[in-house]
Amino acid sequence: MIKAFSLCLVALGYVAAQSGNIKLEFVQSMWRHGERASQIDLYPIYEKDWIFGGGGLGELTAIGMGEMNDLGRLIRQRYVNTFNFLKPKYASKEVYVRSTDFNRTIISAMSMLYGMFPPSLYDIPNVDYPFTPFKWQPGLTFVPVHVDGPQQCAASQNCPCPRYDLLQARMLALPEVLPKFQQVVLLNRQIGPHYNMTTGIDTFYTYPDTWKCQRAYFNKTMYEKLPWYNEDLYYQSQTVYAPVKGFLEGNFQNSAVSNGLDVALEMKKVRAGVIINELYNRASEKFDCAELGENCTGYLKQLKFYGYSIHDNNVYAVLVALGIPNIADTIDGWPAYAAGIFLEFHRNTQTNERFFKVLYRSNANANIADVTTQVPMCNGAALCPFAALQNLANTIKPLPDITTVRTYFLKVGFPITWYFSSATLHCKKDVEQ
Repeated sequence: MIKAFSLCLVALGYVAAQSGNIKLEFVQSMWRHGERASQIDLYPIYEKDWIFGGGGLGELTAIGMGEMNDLGRLIRQRYVNTFNFLKPKYASKEVYVRSTDFNRTIISAMSMLYGMFPPSLYDIPNVDYPFTPFKWQPGLTFVPVHVDGPQQCAASQNCPCPRYDLLQARMLALPEVLPKFQQVVLLNRQIGPHYNMTTGIDTFYTYPDTWKCQRAYFNKTMYEKLPWYNEDLYYQSQTVYAPVKGFLEGNFQNSAVSNGLDVALEMKKVRAGVIINELYNRASEKFDCAELGENCTGYLKQLKFYGYSIHDNNVYAVLVALGIPNIADTIDGWPAYAAGIFLEFHRNTQTNERFFKVLYRSNANANIADVTTQVPMCNGAALCPFAALQNLANTIKPLPDITTVRTYFLKVGFPITWYFSSATLHCKKDVEQ
């Protein structure tokens, strides 16, 4: 029965895609920033050595800017040149881009937009840019990047969350998790003394990421100053931490139930629940707007492209929620620099059936590829029923935060202690944008 249903969905997707009645209504995307400097000082490389992107730790490098510019050009090729979906020049009502409040994500968004809407003959002097020869590059038009505040935090994943700390503690009791953490502890005990880390070496997890950055720019210096360092050790550091990174976003290979609590599901709610629901709700409103002319807020009526400039863990959490975490295909498990997810929302203009597609760019040298058929909830369909995304959003929708719950409980007369015994409450209320 399930197999027959899957074949039916595949056929439906194929027929719909070939019918000519399918219209692209909306695109929502998220991408990891480009290559950056190390985020911490770690001998023999210090902050003074990181001169890229204005200088300093964690800043976007020139290579990273170029990676994001290339991504913007790919987006332009698809949605401007191929699909004629977006206007050739920036239109403020069509495009909205958000970023976390970090220089590297903000400049990544700006670099991407520079590739998406480069200076061109489409831009009109004294309309789209000031016509001041020798003072302003002809055709250069700025595109705004909206920076998330403390209540958004990249759709709440980067917001402080006590429940996330609780879930991390609970997952250590899982049979799948403990051996992997033990491997990390053993490696940390091997590496820590080389950095004179006499305490806390069991949690000394910063060097794998730092080595990746140092290796890209100061590999010779590392070999000169660290006689114990080698390529095998570097690769070991990345692979040992890879499964742990997966656990932190809810990616488990086996059952993750601990004392009746489904840690994997709860992790997905905390890490991806808000952004998945935000994507679904916005797309649903956009579909209503296109189909019925209803629920059209001022910004949504003409909006076509909505983007998030975020981080590897943010993008990875969405891949986990979609059921395709392994598509990241990196040594450390998380998405590469300039990797991105694209959700395209399509409508059959005759039947008003709603669909979506999932596309992925795996790294800075890759193209944007359609991976919809690899998403489990799509059951192999080329066009995934929009109801599948609705079901996912409902499944991992987080419940209100403690302040909201406390106020509600007091209002209805429930004891506050009931909150603390609940296994399903989460740290953030849904955010609307």
